[in-house]
Amino acid sequence: MCSPMGDHPSTALRAGAGSPLQHATLYNDIVTRILLFDIDQTLLYTGGAGGLAMRRAFHELYGVEDGFKRVEYSGRTDWSILRQAMEHHDMLNGDEDVFARELPRFQQTYYKLLEGTLVEKEGYTLPGVPELLAAVAERGEVRRGLATGNFRRAAHMKLRFFGLDGFLTEGGFGDDAEQRARLVAVAIERVGNGPFDRLRAGSHRDVWIIGDTALDIEAAHANDALALGVATGPMSVEELLASGADAAVTDLSDTASVLATLLG
Repeated sequence: MCSPMGDHPSTALRAGAGSPLQHATLYNDIVTRILLFDIDQTLLYTGGAGGLAMRRAFHELYGVEDGFKRVEYSGRTDWSILRQAMEHHDMLNGDEDVFARELPRFQQTYYKLLEGTLVEKEGYTLPGVPELLAAVAERGEVRRGLATGNFRRAAHMKLRFFGLDGFLTEGGFGDDAEQRARLVAVAIERVGNGPFDRLRAGSHRDVWIIGDTALDIEAAHANDALALGVATGPMSVEELLASGADAAVTDLSDTASVLATLLG
């Protein structure tokens, strides 16, 4: 498992994201639990809108028809996905300045195209998600946020399109770090800003990462957090548990049971 501090983005790439507390929300309530949600295939299914917009952006910028053909999306950050595609097409040659220059160009083109592909594809919110988020929002002792590989702006575009933007705003995003463990560390620091005593003491055992892949689980454990696997993505409940999930569910439709696991 990679260390959560082992992936430090370059200065050039981090300049746009700022420090982890740049976007932090200040909290005043005493909190006993932090819940950090993945987006794609955990909260919603876009029908492949993100991947389609990425492919179209790559083609528009670099003339490559299917630039991500050999790239695995599941559980990866958008940063990592783009780097892999550019490396496959020999566009970097080890030059970080090239990637730092191309990243914002790609992002702007991707966001422009994502607006259309979200409409074009027939996506949907996954079972029980609005009900669970609404129930969590009523719990003053619980903070909720995101631990998603999506670029920040893309994450909010997706949440807004599916009507979930009122529940989740802050967290860790795909332009914060290339590796997911570091992204989760950023999310914990941002959402954990405030009087969360156990977090300040260095223990993250009251932090749950909710996601659908083994990489979500790995990133949680790299940060000493707990992982709830949700089998609405590429893995079954059994596979998620075998990958080390502290708990796993078929989906998030049983609000009471999921809350009992996360808050018990």
